[in-house]
Amino acid sequence: MVCGGSCLTCPVAYSALSMVAIGIKRIYRKPMQKKRLVSQLIFLFITNAAFIFGATGLIYSYFYCWESPQATMSCPIGILEHAVLEASIFLAIYLVGTVAIIGTIFGRAPCGWACPIGFLQDVVGKIKISREIKRSKADERARYLKYAILAAIPFAVYHFATMAYTDICPIGGLTATLPILLFHYGGYTPTEFFLPKMILLALTIFLIVNVKRGWCRYLCPVGAMLAPFNKISVLQLTFDESQCLKCMNCARVCPMKINLPYDVKSMECIRCGMCVDECPTEALKLEFKWK
Repeated sequence: MVCGGSCLTCPVAYSALSMVAIGIKRIYRKPMQKKRLVSQLIFLFITNAAFIFGATGLIYSYFYCWESPQATMSCPIGILEHAVLEASIFLAIYLVGTVAIIGTIFGRAPCGWACPIGFLQDVVGKIKISREIKRSKADERARYLKYAILAAIPFAVYHFATMAYTDICPIGGLTATLPILLFHYGGYTPTEFFLPKMILLALTIFLIVNVKRGWCRYLCPVGAMLAPFNKISVLQLTFDESQCLKCMNCARVCPMKINLPYDVKSMECIRCGMCVDECPTEALKLEFKWK
């Protein structure tokens, strides 16, 4: 058998695939989680299917770098930056309209059912690497950081007249810079932002490895965009207190550690349905409430 990469690439790839397989086996055993796995894999393919669909000009409803050579659509943050740089009302309306439609229907569900970075965190979180971070004042305060990042992006772009967030985005480093370096090396020219981006990527990986859904909890600006819609979205997590046994299984399995079973409209909820699968009496349900 001939390996297409270096002698180091294959062992690393095999180890990574083994870890992914272990994580998938551990997390996707319940009925709704099996459906969620199918959804995540479909979106993972669509996200990276530029070789089939090309660049469509549509907007992802989750975080993925538009500069990735495999990307089929645009990152919401990238569109935001372009809207500011170009003073484009059209791009601003396009972004706000897309986010509003998706958010009004699904809330923050794309974080749990579509986002490739969310899928990565789910898998890593079940390999007994990521630690449970209990709710605390420090944890609660840290969750506001993603909103501060989102609010700062347009000001930074305007002030520096550049794609300020994209220049140093750690997820862009993972999904765009590294793939280009590995597979299209001749097509990449390092800039002054390369080292800061790689440092932030290393810190982000450290966070993801050590805290379940750490990126989603504290840093993701796209999650911050969608979070307020959890209060009004058609897709809702509902709670029937009369059916509740107070077993707290829901709170135990929640990757975002929201105040379950009571705070079902929490802006931190990613609608993953893990609590629904764990509820023995169906007191919790994930359903579309059209009225």
